[in-house]
Amino acid sequence: MARITTEERERKKAQYDALILSIFLEEGWDAITYDRLAKDLGIGKSSVQRYYENRMLFATALQGKLMPMALRRLDMTSKEAFIDSWELAINDDQDHVFREIVRMLMTNILHVGTSKATAMAVNRLISVLSTSIGENEAVEAVKASLGLTMFVYMNQ
Repeated sequence: MARITTEERERKKAQYDALILSIFLEEGWDAITYDRLAKDLGIGKSSVQRYYENRMLFATALQGKLMPMALRRLDMTSKEAFIDSWELAINDDQDHVFREIVRMLMTNILHVGTSKATAMAVNRLISVLSTSIGENEAVEAVKASLGLTMFVYMNQ
């Protein structure tokens, strides 16, 4: 097998990451699979696996892109306002992106060997919220929202 240059590898990774983001925004987390990426890219599944060793690593393609989208949907003025805005966003049938962000987050949290990036994302959310309502209230608001999420998914 011919070796590719570092630049070529980075170019391909950026291309693959862009496709992952596009599929995520259009169809959601569950639509991102090795088979789908290989088909859309016109390459073998094993080629995709060289860039993403496991499915949870597809989330690395989305790092830094989703948090701003999620934060726009959330009211940070109080614990209650945050939880209420979370519930509205997760149940919004007109805009599935927030729900898909949370689905990806929950999938990664529940996966054995949660990635550091997932823990960092939750901690970043708490940090952003704590600037408005304090750390204890922020932690409680995020805990309540994640619990609420489980009930939403159970009843879908």
